[in-house]
Order: sequence, then C-alpha cells, then structure tokens
Amino acid sequence: MTLDSETFRALVTEASLSPSVHNTQPTRWRLGPDGRVQVLEDESRRLPVGDPEGRDLNVSHGSAVEGFCLAAGRRGLVVDVGHDGVHVAELTVRLGGVSDPLAAFLTQRRTYRGKFEGGAVAHAAMARFEQSEDLIVAQDPDHVAELARLYDEAGLRWFRNVPYRAELVSWMRLSRRHPSWSLDGLNAEAMEMSGIEATGAGLVLRPGVFETLDRIGLAGALVAEAAVVRSASAVALFHRPANEAPFDTGRRFHRVWLSFTQAGLSAAPMAVLADDTKARESLQADFGIGGERRLITAFRLGVAPARDLAAKPRLGLDALIV
Repeated sequence: MTLDSETFRALVTEASLSPSVHNTQPTRWRLGPDGRVQVLEDESRRLPVGDPEGRDLNVSHGSAVEGFCLAAGRRGLVVDVGHDGVHVAELTVRLGGVSDPLAAFLTQRRTYRGKFEGGAVAHAAMARFEQSEDLIVAQDPDHVAELARLYDEAGLRWFRNVPYRAELVSWMRLSRRHPSWSLDGLNAEAMEMSGIEATGAGLVLRPGVFETLDRIGLAGALVAEAAVVRSASAVALFHRPANEAPFDTGRRFHRVWLSFTQAGLSAAPMAVLADDTKARESLQADFGIGGERRLITAFRLGVAPARDLAAKPRLGLDALIV
C-alpha cells in the first residue's frame, strides 16, 4: 500500500508524544513518493556534553519509532522497520496490523516529577513487573531511601560539571515567557516547580552562583530530590543487554513506560543513576546486574495526584515533518 499524507501526519502526531532525552524531540519524518517513511535526525538536538556518544539520542529515536508503530497498529497497519545505513531508519507501512493494548496509552503517558500519593493501589500494580526480565523493582522503603541518596549524590556530581549544567539549563524553560515553553525541553510546570521555585532554580544554577553555594555546603540541599524520590511506591531499575543497539533499547524503553501507564502508575526517569559511572557500578553490583547487562535508567513509580494537566510541550508537525 501507499501511505497517504493524512494518515502519515496522524501517525507522526502520535509518535511525537514519545519520550525523548530532556524532551529534545530529535526525530524527524519524511514521507517518500513510494509511501515509505524515512526517519531522520535533527543534529541541532544533540547533547554533546551530556550524551557525547549519542546513546540517549538513539534511545529517543527508537522510542519515537515505537510510538509510530503502535499508532499504526491502531489503524490496522503493520510497520516494517529497516536500516539503510543512511537514515536513522526506513519504515515500510502495509495493511494487516493488530492494535497493541499499549497503543491506547500513547496519549495518556506522562512524566510526573512531583511527590506521589501513597496507597495500596500502587503496590498492587507493582506486582505485575516483579517477574520482568529487564526490570528490578525495589519497593522496600529502606531500598527506596538508599536509591534517593545515591540519586542526589550522583546529581550533585553532574551539576558540578559546568558545561553539563549549562547544557541542561539551556533545555530548561523556567518562565512562561520562554519562546519554547510549550514546544520542547523541560518547562517549570513539567518539573513541578512553582514560579518562585523556578526563579530560584534559575539563580542557583547560574555560573559562579552554584560554585559559591557549593563551597559553603548549600548547593547539594538546593538541588536535592531525595524527598520526592522517597515518596515513590517503588523504584524500577531498567536494564538491557550490554550489546543491544540503543535504537532497539529505545523501543523497549517506550513500551516499559507505557506498561506503567497501563497499570495506573505515574513515572519519572532518574537517568543520572545510569549516566553516572560511580552510581551505575554501585547499583549493578548491589542488585546483581551482571556485566552482560547495562543499566539504562531508573524510574520512580507511584500514583500522581488527580488533576487537570496542561498539554505536553511538543513541536508542531511543520517542524517534525521535513
């Protein structure tokens, strides 16, 4: 079959809801005259300091393609994912797809970075993940507290890296006046920051200010998230084969997150636990993740308070389709 423009745009719209590192949304889409879809990369969306090897970039691409495939299945379409050595991927769409149960949650998945609500609902939902081959679920409060401590220690080490902090701040949208507030990056609302907290974060993270606060022992407390992490009903360590292509990891990453949503859980990734060498090695040793596996990220999990949420910051189709 030949994929028509209207269906293509609808598929890209749903795929654009997929998670990406720092919400950079690096994946671009092109519909060829033969109906095939070329998946491309916007190189301006790379993170040369935080992701110099492009692993997270390619995880993001894989996540987006998985979103495209799930959206296609809901429309009775099958997507064959190929790699031509030129583009990120080349997709061939044909009839015959069956809707995957996870597809219904593409539009519902959210990152929740605030404090979770407790309750038996979250702990009951967690049981379905305990036998997963690529998830280790820590529910004991002492284990969660220890992970919270490691998270803050690793985060502080990374914040002390001036180029990394500058790169991160460049993707933070701390004021509604920022031109990209509703388009990409991490806005204050998504980070569960009040206006006062967002203004404070902008000051604390400035070059020179952070270093001064760090010298007098205040920086760690000001960027700490341990209290939020401890509110989680569990922390899930997501690990994959060490030799797996990041693109393929990204496809599985998206499916895992959607499965949390399907179970009624909210999630927030704690990527620094995998990015920081010291933290990653400690966790892999403590939780028995052998050398043939790689810790990809950790998710804090729980039930978010019920409330109306703003639309996700996302680029429009005119930017995504090239």
